[in-house]
Amino acid sequence: MTQAMDQSSPLFVPLQLTPEQRELIRQRTGITIAMLPFEASVPVVRRRFAGITLRINRGVFTPSATTERLFELVIDSVAGRRRPVIVDVGTGCGAVALALAAALPRATIIASEISEAALACARRNRDRLGLRNVTIRGGSLLSPLPRRLRGKVSAIAANIPYVPPGLSEAVRQSFPAGTAIGPGGDGLDLVRELARSARDFLLPDGALVLQLAGFQWEPFTAELRDLGYDVPRALETPTNTPVVAAMRLPG
Repeated sequence: MTQAMDQSSPLFVPLQLTPEQRELIRQRTGITIAMLPFEASVPVVRRRFAGITLRINRGVFTPSATTERLFELVIDSVAGRRRPVIVDVGTGCGAVALALAAALPRATIIASEISEAALACARRNRDRLGLRNVTIRGGSLLSPLPRRLRGKVSAIAANIPYVPPGLSEAVRQSFPAGTAIGPGGDGLDLVRELARSARDFLLPDGALVLQLAGFQWEPFTAELRDLGYDVPRALETPTNTPVVAAMRLPG
């Protein structure tokens, strides 16, 4: 005889879900998905991203649907440029850089990353996909870029750590170490540093494309304007939802 399931017992099912997907399930069904890292039991995850298939190793950030929107904004920002130079900062598994390289074969893509595990993962993905127009360099933010690219970059994209340290307990099990929690009281110190240094590399009307939390966007726009960027009007987005936006640097 089959024993009836105890309705009070938790059900354990291995799923790879982004924080956004977990929240959507909770809102629609009332079911809370525990934040147990999928990578703990699966050494390599396959992820379809913007037309390419990635293989992502344990400990390397898995991109979400929001990050696909970042990819789309970069594509929009370089429309009309025959041979754009694009930089992907904090490339992780290579998702944005490799999707851009596949979609824009005449573009030159440079990706930077500080994690050795992520660098190795991104390079394996690049080699497996046979993408020859993307270079993956180790180093922080824009430090790996050669000086000859100053004033010649069409777009700089970044999904780098931005989550405030005060929220770390809520997200620490959702992401690999070092990939989400940003430095500084509001988590944005890395983003600030990038926004400042990007001005040296962007060509006139070049774009800086960032991913932030919804509640960070409005306060941060004043800083971006002070740095000389043209910033979009307020984005209509839930406070805790990640958002992406493109800022232009006027000539």
